Amino acid sequence: MYKKTELTLLLLVAIVVPLLGCAARAPELKEQAYAPPPEPQRSIEPEVVVLKGLDRAQWPRGEAGMPDVTAVERKVIYTVSLELIVKDTEEAFNEVQRLTEEMGGFVSESNRWRDEGHPRASMTVRVPVDKLNDARAQFRALAVDVERESVDSQDVTEDYVDLEARLKTQQRTEAELLELLESRSETGKTEDILEVHRELSVIRQQIEQIQGRIRYLENLSAMATVQITLTPDALLQPVIVGGWRPQGTARNAIRMLLRTLQLFADFTIVFFLLILPILVVIAIPIVILFLIGRAIWRWIKGRRRRARQTG
Repeated sequence: MYKKTELTLLLLVAIVVPLLGCAARAPELKEQAYAPPPEPQRSIEPEVVVLKGLDRAQWPRGEAGMPDVTAVERKVIYTVSLELIVKDTEEAFNEVQRLTEEMGGFVSESNRWRDEGHPRASMTVRVPVDKLNDARAQFRALAVDVERESVDSQDVTEDYVDLEARLKTQQRTEAELLELLESRSETGKTEDILEVHRELSVIRQQIEQIQGRIRYLENLSAMATVQITLTPDALLQPVIVGGWRPQGTARNAIRMLLRTLQLFADFTIVFFLLILPILVVIAIPIVILFLIGRAIWRWIKGRRRRARQTG
């Protein structure tokens, strides 16, 4: 009877203890199951401020490589080429000059010459960029026909911003050197003062070069360049006599002459640079063999002559 009671107690202990352990772990598991998820880690990459209306090339570059809040005006260099067929070259030349000056521009270069007795001219004018389209329209209106027109643009905004950043850096360096010079002038040695002077001269030269480049880009981007060629329409009209076109015959003759001269020049160059050196290389051993053979022949003839005399 005692043994049955003991066995019953052992069984109860074996059943109750695991149940108590599960009950103790249940709140912990419940807390883990309902624990709030960890907050996602924020990216440590720096935020990029997007400037509306500006491309990346237009961002001003600060010391940290981030764009400033100030907007950057685009710097674009425009170059226009116009080949105009006009009735009167002189009149068109003067009219282009007048229109350019009225728009606030100027003539930077001009040339005049005569072609087959007819006057021709070429001009390079500079006009403000905001009046470029008006200038093109007015120049085209002077022509009987526009033979060719091209517009080329070059965006130098990035170069301009880089130059400004370099200029600020050099100016800060110059200010620091000036402070250092002032302090060394009071307590420093002569060698130290001269060294600072040399560094200041180098920095000042670099600043002037950067400022000159900035002014150059500002000038080119503020004033567009228009290259104009003026050709009279009389020069382009064909001369026909009974179906014969003398200008075509003359043109073909000139082409044949130029082709002949080109072939002669090519042959001369090839002869002196290729054929003549090869002939010289080939001739040298032939001449040497000839001289050796002639010497041997003379030696043989001399022996025969001496043999005859002794015989």
